[in-house]
Parts: sequence; C-alpha cells; structure tokens
Amino acid sequence: MKNNTARKLSQIPPGYLIMGIDPHKKIHVAVAMTQDTIIHTKFKIANSRQGYEQVMRSTSDQIVKTGSTGVVFAIETGGHYWRNLAYFLDEQGIPFRLINPFTLKRMRDGKDINRRKTDFRDAEMAAELLRNGEFVETKLPKGIYAELRATYSAYRRLVKERSRAKNLLKGLLDGLFPEFNQVFKNICGMTSLDVLALCPASRTITGMELEEFVDAIRKGFKGRAPKVRKLHAIYSLAQTSIGIEIGAESVARVLPPGPKVLLCLSPSPQAISPARHMLAPYPRETRTWQVPVALPVTHAQVFSQGAQLSIIP
Repeated sequence: MKNNTARKLSQIPPGYLIMGIDPHKKIHVAVAMTQDTIIHTKFKIANSRQGYEQVMRSTSDQIVKTGSTGVVFAIETGGHYWRNLAYFLDEQGIPFRLINPFTLKRMRDGKDINRRKTDFRDAEMAAELLRNGEFVETKLPKGIYAELRATYSAYRRLVKERSRAKNLLKGLLDGLFPEFNQVFKNICGMTSLDVLALCPASRTITGMELEEFVDAIRKGFKGRAPKVRKLHAIYSLAQTSIGIEIGAESVARVLPPGPKVLLCLSPSPQAISPARHMLAPYPRETRTWQVPVALPVTHAQVFSQGAQLSIIP
C-alpha cells in the first residue's frame, strides 16, 4: 500500500523539469530545477500576461536544454498573488502544485542555519518541496464554485475591514468622549456617525449652543431625520464628560474619515442573495435557500468551499 508521500510523488512524471515560483504583487521569482536537484536558471517575471508568456518561453528553452520531458510548476501560496498565475497555467494545460508557505518556512529555517531569506531561495525551496512530494493537492474552483467563492471572500473581507475600523473608532472615543456609547449603543447608526463626523470630541460639542448643535447635525444629515432625543442626551453628557482634552483637537481632525469608512464598508448579508440564481441548474440546492435558519451568507460559505452540489440531499 502506498503512503501519502508515495502517492504524491507518483503525480510527478520522471524526467519532468520543476519550476519553483515565489509570487509577489509586481514581480514573481522563478527557479528551474531538474529532479536531480540541479538549479539550471533563475529569473524574475512581471505579474502580467507579458510576464507569464515570458516564463512559458523560458520554460520551453529549459526543457530543451535539460532534455526534460515536460514541466510542473511549484507555486508558493503566501498571500493571494499566486492565483492569477495558477489560473493562467490551468488555461494553458500546464500542471502545477501548490506549496504551503508554513511548510516552506519550516524547511528553509531547518536547512539554513543563518536564516537566509531571499525570494530566489523561497522559489528554490518550493521546487525542492515539490520534488519531495510535500505539496498541497488542490483544484482551482471553476464555474459556480468560483463565483460563490469570489462573492463570499469579498463579503468576508469587507466584514473584517469594517470591524477593524469600528474597533479603532471605539478606541479613540474611549479617550475623546467615553460617555458616547451611553447614548449611541450602535456606533454605526446614521445619527451616531453624523455626530462623530461633526463633533467627535466632547469639548467640540460644549463649545456650541444646543440649538446650534442640533441644527448642524440636521444640516448635514442624509436620509431620515436624526433622532433629536439622542442629540439632546449626547449634548447633556458632553457638558460633564471626562474626555481627555489634551490633544483632542488633533485626534478629532484625524477621526472624521473614520465614520465615512464605516459607511463604505457596510456589507449586507442580503447582498449575497443574487448568488441564488447560480443554483438554478441545481433544483435540490435551490431548495436549501428556503431554510429559515440558513442565511445567504451560509449557503455561499458552504458552496464556496467546494461542497459538491450534486451530492447534497
């Protein structure tokens, strides 16, 4: 019986050239290695179609020079910059395998006592890991799976960024106006964000008359009328606030973009609902959207991870 490593090694035909890739935002680093661990060339390519065509030409030249029978790419998956190259290779019918960045780091640190870290070294380690069968078996999502994964990934990134901006805003308010959340439990409410955009510090509010403060909020308010009762309450709390006055004006000048960021990063779970039409060819899967406890986000999450739609009862 073959173990897992032997099964993986059987996927690499003898005599194939191994092309290790360390991807980055603008420039990818490539190393060509034969299966006897000899490095034949190292070069850099742009993260563009021209760069990808260049690596294809260089790979073809190396196959001829080394007498290899084919090529397989080993791509480190640190970050998300590997995806464009992976889809390009998939379109060209070129085999590739993905290398876990944590596995690569452990192997590099174990072999290089001086902790040598270069892009070429990482590309070389990726090729060596592939040669040893230490790679990740994966399939690129296509069709409905790719659509759902892209939708869900974008949603999750917006949620994460919004939480980060919200926590930053709360941390600044703890110093500027700690009583603020006594009135506005939801800091992301429209009235709350308008108050923060105009008067993020308590001393700014105390420098205005009540009518002046309310009129200023109403003037810049968009949508439904602001909650005047809460405006009166926040004005009253500002008079006895223990907010730190030192540096308050400087911090307040930096704070106004915060509420705007929260408004921009406001994804709704229902925004994923249009993904329902993707399941039209799958009647049984379409029915799962009717389950009350399962939100559209849940469906997108399950199916984006590659759940086989055809086997769901």
